[in-house]
Amino acid sequence: MKIMKNRIALMIIASIASVSLFAQGAEPAQEGGLSQPLLWIIYAVVALLLLVTYLLYQVTISLKKYVKGEYQNEEQKMYDQRSTWEKIFQVKPVGTDKDTIINEAHDGIYELDNPPPPWFMFLFYGTILFAVIYFVRYSVTGTGLTQEEEYIAEMAIVEEDKTSSLTEEGASVDENTVVALTSAEDIASGKKIYIQNCKVCHADGGAGSVGPNLTDEFWKHGGGAKNIFKTIKYGVVEKGMTAWQDNLTPKMMQEVTSYILSLEGTNPPDAKEAEGDKWVPEAASDEAPTETEVTETEEVEG
Repeated sequence: MKIMKNRIALMIIASIASVSLFAQGAEPAQEGGLSQPLLWIIYAVVALLLLVTYLLYQVTISLKKYVKGEYQNEEQKMYDQRSTWEKIFQVKPVGTDKDTIINEAHDGIYELDNPPPPWFMFLFYGTILFAVIYFVRYSVTGTGLTQEEEYIAEMAIVEEDKTSSLTEEGASVDENTVVALTSAEDIASGKKIYIQNCKVCHADGGAGSVGPNLTDEFWKHGGGAKNIFKTIKYGVVEKGMTAWQDNLTPKMMQEVTSYILSLEGTNPPDAKEAEGDKWVPEAASDEAPTETEVTETEEVEG
């Protein structure tokens, strides 16, 4: 009888939790979902129905007790005095099945009052407790993040990491501040980027193919670090050259710019004819100095 009462109580709690979790997914009224007042009306109706069900159950139990009487024999007392281990895992000899027979035959068939073992019920209680905590956190206090809020928070973290990564890779470098890199490591990195992205149009070693020759002194859009960097960054759409600012970081564009500058005078075989105007660095007021020149200037000023 006690087990049956526990089952009824658990049924009530589980029903309330289930309805609460269902309602938790409803959007505000302005989004086409249920409004908060309507949700609480639903809660009240469900609670009333459960209360009526429980009262009817109590009346039924009272009638059964009145008709059959209530007693506990010695065998039942021994059954209740089982060890903790036996109670938790419902361990008992097969011969004790007779102690759990419900004295109500259905076409000559008797049913055993064999409830689920306690470990299973503890697991069930845990799921109910989790549902209640989940409901309170997300629907009552609002301290939990919804899936949309979690997505926004994760995207913010990704954007922050991206910004940090760009900063570390020289995001402050642009066409106005770029300088030509001279270290072998930077030139090698620029060469790798050139082969992956620029070789298809400018040929191996900058000899020129669809695009112009990059090894001579003539440039269509200006030579020098600043102009080359600017051309790579924004592209020349009317000539079919794409803008690389969305594919390469500022640091990568600076490295490939430095590699292109290192190609001047290499005279590769089968080089394309010169195009554009001859670039004279001394006459270019916006020509960027190399890292070595910047360092030497700072030492002199110091």
